[in-house]
Amino acid sequence: MAKYKFKFQSIKNVKEMLEKKIQEEISRINKQIEDLRFELKHLTNERKRVSIQMTEKSTIVSDYQSMKMYGSHLQQQMEAIERKIELSLTKREEKQKELVERKKEIKSLEIIKENDYLNFLSEERKN
Repeated sequence: MAKYKFKFQSIKNVKEMLEKKIQEEISRINKQIEDLRFELKHLTNERKRVSIQMTEKSTIVSDYQSMKMYGSHLQQQMEAIERKIELSLTKREEKQKELVERKKEIKSLEIIKENDYLNFLSEERKN
């Protein structure tokens, strides 16, 4: 009996490597989103603290202005992080679509392999 060899095995291997690479990229993006959300939460808490500090104490005008400028700076940082999060979410969505396509390609190759193997077996039985 001859040994079965799938003629598209190298293509299937490449597709599987690409799938793995995309999954790793999605994991990195998820980690990045998680880190950005943590940083955003930290900045939000800091801004709340500054706001409370501005209203609780009687401060001199220069300190009040400094705190107000610091609060504005924190707000700008928060907006920048929110934009980064949106970009990361969009990038993750694109990678997930790409991953679905890779999975479809691999599934198609598996079906081709299965059919090819069945044809191989029927040829072997005839011989």
